[in-house]
Amino acid sequence: MAKAEVHDIVIVGGGIGGLALSLGLHRKGIKSLVLERSKVLRSEGAAMGVHGNGWHALDQLKVGADLRNCSIALTGMHYEYVSKDDKNVKTYRRELRCLRRKDLIETLARYVPAEQMRFGCQVTSLDFDHRENLHILTTRDGSIIKAKVLIGCDGLYSVVGKALQLAPPKYFPIWITRGFTTYPDGHPYGSHFLRLATPNNTIFGRLPIDDKNIHFFVTHFDAPAGDMTDPEVVKEYTLKILKGSPSEVMDAVTNCDMETLSMRQASYRSPWALLNQNFRKGTMTVAGDSMHVMGPFIGQGGSAALEDAIVLTRCLSNAIKTPADASSDKNWTERVEDAIDLYIKERRPRLMRLAIQSYLVGTLLSTKSWVVKLVVIFLLSVFFGGNNLNHALFDCGTI
Repeated sequence: MAKAEVHDIVIVGGGIGGLALSLGLHRKGIKSLVLERSKVLRSEGAAMGVHGNGWHALDQLKVGADLRNCSIALTGMHYEYVSKDDKNVKTYRRELRCLRRKDLIETLARYVPAEQMRFGCQVTSLDFDHRENLHILTTRDGSIIKAKVLIGCDGLYSVVGKALQLAPPKYFPIWITRGFTTYPDGHPYGSHFLRLATPNNTIFGRLPIDDKNIHFFVTHFDAPAGDMTDPEVVKEYTLKILKGSPSEVMDAVTNCDMETLSMRQASYRSPWALLNQNFRKGTMTVAGDSMHVMGPFIGQGGSAALEDAIVLTRCLSNAIKTPADASSDKNWTERVEDAIDLYIKERRPRLMRLAIQSYLVGTLLSTKSWVVKLVVIFLLSVFFGGNNLNHALFDCGTI
């Protein structure tokens, strides 16, 4: 049997949430070990929009200044229709930038000590040693790692989430193509986020990253046929459903970086599952998509994971670094359990609100029933007001 190593805090998953949490703990002088199944830093993917709430979290991690140098501030959103002359322009009053996922991941990882990240380390099973009060993780190569605290940041099909018996994710009848396009001589799109309704019941989105690069997405509602893990097939299919769109739209897809091109069905964890789910078992919990995967319709999935990292860092730091109260009979483990409960209590209302808004927008986009559309519009108006960007005003606090 392989000799086990013991760590205070183990984070499963080296994506945005896992690296942000490890960095937050590091900033507070607390060591953690990140286990990432990929053999190298997992920075594939195109880009993501980060609202003001996400930038607040990045500033708390002390990487905001670095990342602002990688992107331009978006100053407005243009809603347009190919078949009409209608145009609706909104001006942003809060910070919104589009970040390459690669820039975000690599920047977070740059400040996490190398010895606290372990690659090619896929967790295949979890157990618990009641005598030692430790979580036992077995990896694909047979290594055994024991953890006093275990946090799952390993995405949609989280092994930690499975151990917590989280409800499985659900799917909207919506598919999204994402990609990244470079214009060597510069693009003419300024700093505006474009959302364009095309003739074939699709939505094309374009977010400038800097003067020469843009991120685009194409939202469509018919299940694609073929191998959509093959970028060439994705490109061919996406160009087909965009037929009749302006040349600038077709060119963005035609000239995209094939390594960043992908298509996925929009997934989510239902708001009522977030309301009723128990997200802690002993000193084990989850964060990021493992906890609250949501559709991309309000652009808060990545920023919500960053918020999780800040709040969980704060709660764990207060429990671990604060000397035990002589008048309390709670030991280290019990204080950590209380800290995780506090984290969940603080995050649940925020995540519920994001999940409900995202679910309603996803339903509005995907339903063919005008009755349902009217009901959803009414609910959005009542619960989220006329400004559907209020979700970006949230402040998750300090680490």
